[in-house]
Amino acid sequence: MTEMRFEETHPHLKEFKKFLDASNKESERGLALICAAMLDDLLERSIRAFLLDHAETARLLEGFNAPLGTLASRALAAFTLGVVSEEEYRECERLRKIRNLFAHSIHASFTDQNIKDLCANLEFSAKDYGEVRVGARGQYATAAAGLILRLTNRPHYAAQRRLKFNGWPY
Repeated sequence: MTEMRFEETHPHLKEFKKFLDASNKESERGLALICAAMLDDLLERSIRAFLLDHAETARLLEGFNAPLGTLASRALAAFTLGVVSEEEYRECERLRKIRNLFAHSIHASFTDQNIKDLCANLEFSAKDYGEVRVGARGQYATAAAGLILRLTNRPHYAAQRRLKFNGWPY
């Protein structure tokens, strides 16, 4: 009997596996940026799948000065629309703040105390166990992977609850 490959048994996790492979090879800055980029993409696709199926929806999400064109605005919109839970929203905000430190500081590192403190507050991260100590990079990577995995199929489920205009009684 031949053993099936992961991509065959779990086709819905194909992009997640690519993300993991890429993120494991990244520098500290690259890790922070690639994780946030993946979150941004998943939030954008989830919101798009949930909102009206109309060409005008794209104007909210893409292009110069799009109202929902940033990770911060997408996370907030996804939460207030009910596309992500409050717990997922809060974790996204924590990850975004850490990403911003890497994006706007040449010398940012997971060894910086402020970044270590932020990583220690990540809810979805791996925790120390026994003799094993999970550092700030590990906390960030596992929290991001956990949230990304939770959101991987969210566009599919959001589409099942897509908004539709039904008119008003007046």
